[in-house]
Amino acid sequence: MGITITIPEEVACILGTDQKEREQRACESIALELYREGRITLRTMGRLAGVGEDYWAADAFRARHGLPVSTGDDLAENEMAAINLLLEP
Repeated sequence: MGITITIPEEVACILGTDQKEREQRACESIALELYREGRITLRTMGRLAGVGEDYWAADAFRARHGLPVSTGDDLAENEMAAINLLLEP
């Protein structure tokens, strides 16, 4: 599904120099905000932001933007990933 929004040119210029860059930055901003609000998981945030569904790539993206780790379902997911990593031979 796609959506179209209208942004004043002076604001769009802040997002980037061309359409593709502007769309990418807008998706990243929306993804970060939805995650901050607790409305999407870390993996969903990563997919929407364009970094993929890999937990660690999404977590690195989150950290680069200064967002704290969610205390919802992602915390349990993060803990399980860490446990599984420690248990690997």
